[in-house]
Amino acid sequence: MEKFADSSAASPRLGNRMSVQEPKPSPNRRARTSARGPGRPETVDARRERIVRLAAPLFLKKGYDNVSIDEIIGVVGGSKATIYTWFGGKEGLFEAVVRQKCGDVVMAIHVDTSGSLEAQLTEIGQSFLVRVLSPPILEFHRLMVSIGRTFPEIGQLFFARGPASAYGMVATWIETQQKDGRIITEDPYRLAVLFLDMLIGEHQLSWLTGIPRAARRDKIDETVRIAVKVFLRGCATQQTRM
Repeated sequence: MEKFADSSAASPRLGNRMSVQEPKPSPNRRARTSARGPGRPETVDARRERIVRLAAPLFLKKGYDNVSIDEIIGVVGGSKATIYTWFGGKEGLFEAVVRQKCGDVVMAIHVDTSGSLEAQLTEIGQSFLVRVLSPPILEFHRLMVSIGRTFPEIGQLFFARGPASAYGMVATWIETQQKDGRIITEDPYRLAVLFLDMLIGEHQLSWLTGIPRAARRDKIDETVRIAVKVFLRGCATQQTRM
């Protein structure tokens, strides 16, 4: 199946394919994995991840519809049988790309519980913004925006694994600070949304609209500095400000 779910009743919905399970490899399959260094065969999990990372630039550059299985095989190697067995086809591989790209952003958020509240929040903001504004993630965001309405299931997957996960990670940090009496008692998730959204607006939108001048490191640092100051001025407790 070369496209996401369409209006045909015979076509499976993408949402029903989000839990494609990778079959357990047989000993013979493990023996056939390629070597990754002297005496160290590439594991199935490592090969699967490598296929996803190699396929990602194809989707980012050409879009989902314009990438064929043959093109994917030409880049990642292997066979069609591998793609269909491990991912269920092009749809499943693209879903894996979405999960991986979202995970790259969320895992890049550096939460350090040492230092002042300002230092911790600055570290969170800088690590998040630098990754979100990297060219591959900007291209990925543009792709998600362009296909989200046509393929709502993949849009939902992107939001859950990407933005919602990032908000949740920062919300957990905020909740910890609230328990210590350092941040006011408001919905930690809402506060996380407000903080992260303060960071990305100008930089992300300028790039997506073809004016990337704002996404410079000095501008990023300035944005984080001001956002941290504004956030703490409104959300830090009186005790923390003293």
